[in-house]
Amino acid sequence: MKGVCIVKTLWTASLLLICCITIVWTGCNLAGVVLPDMVVRIMGLLDLCAIPVLVYSTIRIRKSK
Repeated sequence: MKGVCIVKTLWTASLLLICCITIVWTGCNLAGVVLPDMVVRIMGLLDLCAIPVLVYSTIRIRKSK
């Protein structure tokens, strides 16, 4: 039971991270704000790290049902 709770927490955290990054990128693009190159790279790296965590946790949740 504890493992499922950890997986759901990972799923929620990775989904929120991806959503927040997407909202920031979209908001800045619509507002015409140019983000510094380093910020864009860090956000891209965080996004690339969150996607495999989201996939892994989704598969684990689906298998446990």
